[in-house]
Amino acid sequence: MTSQLLGVSVTGLRVAQSNLSITGHNIASADVEGYSRQIVNSETNNATPIGNSFIGNGVNVASIERVANQFIIEQMRVDTSLFKDLDIYNENISQLDRLLSDPATGLSGGLETFFAALQNGADDPTSIPARQLILSESENLADRFNTIYDRLEVINDSVDDFINSAVSQINSLVDNIVQLNLRIADAQGVDDAQPNDLLDQRDEAIRQLSELVAVQTYDQGAGQVNVVLNSGQNLVIGTEARHINVVASASNSQRLDVAFENGANDIIITDLISGGELGGLLRFQNTVMDQAYNELGRIAIVMADTFNELHQQGINLNNEFGGNFFYDVNETTIARNRVIGNSNNNLPNDRVLSLNIADSSRITADDYEVTIEAGGLFRVTNLGTGEEVISNVLTGATPQTVEFDGFELVFERGSFQVGDSYTLLPSRSASRDFSAKLLDASSIAFGSPLVTDASIGNVGNGDINFGEVLSLDDVNGNSLPLFATPGEMNPPLMVRFTTANTYEILDNSNPGNPVDLNPPIRNQRYIPGISNNLFPSDPGETAVQTNGSSIGLPLGRLPVVGGGALTNGYPAEAITITQASSQPGVPDTSLNVFTSINASARETASLLNNVEGVSATASNYMEITDVQNLSLTSPLQINLNGEDLIEYEFDAGSGTFILDPDVPDPTLSADQFNDYLEDRINNNANLSARGIYAVAGIDATTGVSELRIYSTEGDDFQISLEADAGGPDSLSVGDGSNPTVALDGNGAGVTSAIAIGGSLDVRLSDGISLETFPPNSLLFGDTQLPGFATSTYLGIQASIQGTPQAGDTFTLDFNSNAASDNRNALALAGLQNQGNFDNGTASYSDAYSSLVEAIGIDTASSRVNRDASEQVLQETTRLRDSVSAVNLDEEAANLIKYEQMFSANAQVISVARELFDQLLNSL
Repeated sequence: MTSQLLGVSVTGLRVAQSNLSITGHNIASADVEGYSRQIVNSETNNATPIGNSFIGNGVNVASIERVANQFIIEQMRVDTSLFKDLDIYNENISQLDRLLSDPATGLSGGLETFFAALQNGADDPTSIPARQLILSESENLADRFNTIYDRLEVINDSVDDFINSAVSQINSLVDNIVQLNLRIADAQGVDDAQPNDLLDQRDEAIRQLSELVAVQTYDQGAGQVNVVLNSGQNLVIGTEARHINVVASASNSQRLDVAFENGANDIIITDLISGGELGGLLRFQNTVMDQAYNELGRIAIVMADTFNELHQQGINLNNEFGGNFFYDVNETTIARNRVIGNSNNNLPNDRVLSLNIADSSRITADDYEVTIEAGGLFRVTNLGTGEEVISNVLTGATPQTVEFDGFELVFERGSFQVGDSYTLLPSRSASRDFSAKLLDASSIAFGSPLVTDASIGNVGNGDINFGEVLSLDDVNGNSLPLFATPGEMNPPLMVRFTTANTYEILDNSNPGNPVDLNPPIRNQRYIPGISNNLFPSDPGETAVQTNGSSIGLPLGRLPVVGGGALTNGYPAEAITITQASSQPGVPDTSLNVFTSINASARETASLLNNVEGVSATASNYMEITDVQNLSLTSPLQINLNGEDLIEYEFDAGSGTFILDPDVPDPTLSADQFNDYLEDRINNNANLSARGIYAVAGIDATTGVSELRIYSTEGDDFQISLEADAGGPDSLSVGDGSNPTVALDGNGAGVTSAIAIGGSLDVRLSDGISLETFPPNSLLFGDTQLPGFATSTYLGIQASIQGTPQAGDTFTLDFNSNAASDNRNALALAGLQNQGNFDNGTASYSDAYSSLVEAIGIDTASSRVNRDASEQVLQETTRLRDSVSAVNLDEEAANLIKYEQMFSANAQVISVARELFDQLLNSL
């Protein structure tokens, strides 16, 4: 009995001792990161049967466990990864936000100061000091762009350094987890014992790993866990580690990629990384930093391009056109540096591509990728949206150019091969490249090369504005001829009103004989009460005119004598209008218009005006010349479109009809007769209502008296002559181009008549073309000849308002004395508030403010998200601590408890010894 009591007390003593040891271990480890408090699980030993009962044999230590909740541990990792991601993202974006929004370091102040200096110079265009201040502020503005870029580089470099450091820490932690897996497996052995401290160390290593990157764990058995990225890629498999490293991106050498080490063929996993500090850094770098670089660069490109374009259109103090004010956005080196070839492209490395700015108002802030596929097919993909913007086929003939989103990609030369890819970075480095180029204050182009004037003899009150230069180049970048010759405008122009509501624009090189332009600008409608623009403003617009063999009064046309139908002889033809597609793979669209036999120019113009993108004006012209010995008495009559032009009155004395007695001399000369017809036509209400008017004059070349008759609507002219037969009474009619036709007298009641068809001027918007069937049209000529459609774009614009009258003229010429002219300076200053971005809705400052606002909103959002995630992590940490952390008060109580337990068991041993001694003494 005594020995049994002693054995029981010894077991109790051992359990108490174990509890005291674990309690001491808990207290000692209370401050160890990731430590989970441990407890002793005790159980009673098997009892000894005595008769019909059992007597206990004390207790033993069943196990020593750590108090840990695996669900909470996993949640800690998730919450830690999220917080670390948001925290480091917020830290970096806050730094960027301060840089861009601070007036001392941002761009807004530099823009305001520069444009203030420019406005001051515009107020006093002859002041050299004011001009010099503009040059100084332009350099300061360039420095501001460059400085911001340098600061962005500092931020980006620090992110790169941290990425390298994070990757190094990840590899170290992965190695540590592998070693812990091995030690835990060895420690468990065959008895499946739980090495609590090693398990805590492994959990803490995984938690630290989750601070760097989001991971998940899976129990492999035998005490080992596998660790994988959230995307599923293995980092730890049992006792094997998979290392990652940082490499230069194959598609963009300026960027870092994270990859699994795999010998010479690293496996890129950048896009698979999420969470933790590494995920936050990559997200910040690939979104916010790219946005800051590209948006700032876009502002630099648009400002340099628009400012240069306008400055080049002005003239300086030396009456010379201005050059580039800022850097050339399409300088060869800069354009080529925007294209980065993939390092895995096939050899030889002989490809040369460049990316030019074709239309800065349309460019995006996105990057692009170009891929070459089988058959020479290449695709351009917007990396920001993931959308394919254009695809085409390489012809093999270089250079080959393709345009998209305001850019012009040029395949200059080289052996482009299947599998090649290129990254396009249109604006990333633009703020670094931005620089001021102008050095001489007198070279600032403040004046406009265009001067306008109204003729002193004008009878109306029409007023022409100063006019402006829209461009010096056509859509292909070639110089427009108007200002191609230094110091002059070629040709000078005249605006002449043919009626109060129609005008034409003529080549005024010879003021005594202005002639049509090529293509002509004639029969233009003028609307009183508004400002009427004079010139086409679409750089891609073209024009075609009717000049086929059937137009007007063609060779071989004979008068109709004695009555009968009068026709213009115009044929029925098919006119095809084609709209070129602006989308890759989408076919062009065509529409057929069919003219009718003998249709007037007015009728055909009406058909064409129903086609979108097509504008047609019809007109007609006829000359009356070679008036011969007209008797000026009955039966003389000239009829124009159903209206008699000779007016008679009955003379009672002679009993005959005589010419209008208001004419003083019945034997009129040809000049006087033409004046008479001019008056009769221009005062005929029916003819005037149809847009028909006449001008009598002398042909400047031949000196012959002639009557010019015009139709602003394009109706056919139908003219007939009735005169005495057998004499020389006759007149000739013509269309100004073809040989004239004589109308002879054939006696009373017999007319000699002819019809003259009108002409068409057709304007085609950019991308629209016109063809006919048959191709060699009797109306338009050979529509397949090169240059059949000619550009209407002169690169200038002017407007007239008021109420001009027929015969009023206005001139446009080179501004040869522009020293005090500030029109271009005002236009340059106006760029500050002009919509140069986002379809004309945003100025330079607006675009920069949008960038600052976007990053500011993202910063505020990230701060809120970071704070929220921090609260969640703290709550999870408190939950974990409530379960697993060491409570020193509780452990102190346990010390007392287990000390008492130890003492009680020791007392039992003492009692057992006494009993044993008494038993011995009794024997």
